[in-house]
Amino acid sequence: MSIELHYGSQGIVRLDVPTERLLMDFSEPRPAATPDPVAATLAALNDPLAFPPLSQAMVAGDRIAVTVARGVPHAESVVAGVIRCLAEGGASSEDISLIIEPAAETPADSVTAAIPDELRRGLQISTHDPRNPKSLCYLAASRDNKPIYFNRRVFDADLVVPIGTMRLDQSFGYFGVHTGLFPAFSDDATRSRLRIPSGGDREARRRRQRRETDEAAWLLGVQFTVQVVPGRRESLLGVFAGEAVSVERAGRTLCESTWRYESPHRASLVVAAIEGGPEQQNWENFGRALFAASECVAEGGTIVLCSDLQGEIGPALKRLVTSDEGQDRLHKALRHERSDDAPLAMLLSQVMQQAKVYLLSGLNEDEVEDLGVGYIEREADVQRLALRHDSCIIMGNAQHAMVTIPEN
Repeated sequence: MSIELHYGSQGIVRLDVPTERLLMDFSEPRPAATPDPVAATLAALNDPLAFPPLSQAMVAGDRIAVTVARGVPHAESVVAGVIRCLAEGGASSEDISLIIEPAAETPADSVTAAIPDELRRGLQISTHDPRNPKSLCYLAASRDNKPIYFNRRVFDADLVVPIGTMRLDQSFGYFGVHTGLFPAFSDDATRSRLRIPSGGDREARRRRQRRETDEAAWLLGVQFTVQVVPGRRESLLGVFAGEAVSVERAGRTLCESTWRYESPHRASLVVAAIEGGPEQQNWENFGRALFAASECVAEGGTIVLCSDLQGEIGPALKRLVTSDEGQDRLHKALRHERSDDAPLAMLLSQVMQQAKVYLLSGLNEDEVEDLGVGYIEREADVQRLALRHDSCIIMGNAQHAMVTIPEN
């Protein structure tokens, strides 16, 4: 069977897999994207789920904090829609703080690019710095006696409007609808603690992380949220706004119907692609795609990730390169690592104990192989790998997807 698997902006891996070896093909395009993200955002804000229109949720002089989590599809359009709605409700630009989660592949200027000049003037625009104590405020202790810190402007706001991305519940690094607020706009220690896997049962750990995230939002008094469901490349499938639980319920339904797949069993080879331009080609999405592939690859199997990934390798990943420690000591050290790539380094180390990992990317051969990952130079090499395996799963847009394997 002939398959075209798209990756990056224009890359295509052409695979010819015998029908009897192709376990599942999840490479087909998903539903059509929303044609006008600004209009979709305004419509969601003017008729929110289980909440009055956003314009009625504020009064003149309120300090408003709009937070933008990294990786939000069409962030510039969604932000423009939110700022326009606030202005139409009577908010002054001087009373609005726009706080952006740092992301190397998404400069702050690009997030504000669609805001009209007359609305941008006076906006307080900043990038969150989780390592700067002066930019943080202590809110409370969690039920587990963990300190909860928030960005100072978020803490001081009378109204907080978080903008985040809805994902499948099991997605790597996702703790529910408030993930784009907490730990995204918390302190560095909290971000690391929540994002790096610790020992114990995975589902129990996920429930604890989710509970802490929800508790932090509740203590801050945040009930309203704006969530985007991602589509192919940088597109979005829908914008949901309103009361957080109602938004999560509606967004989850669309995520499940779009990005949840099922396979009868694991495959010896999983070929997973990250589609989209520079904003999608980052280490965070590499981690999501790697985790999704690891959930459906057989023990001792092979994972091939196809991407246009470029850029520097972070300090935690470099630790994998230079470390001569045993796995237990390495993982213990990574749990104390404060860099943003520490969760990925932990994940990659764990997955490579289960399966071989190969990467097609914009990185050079030495960088890839130093990580312990197999280097793929040409798209045709993926075909040669596929012929060595007796079962294969193909995943398009793997940074958004998950494959469920029924229990035996």
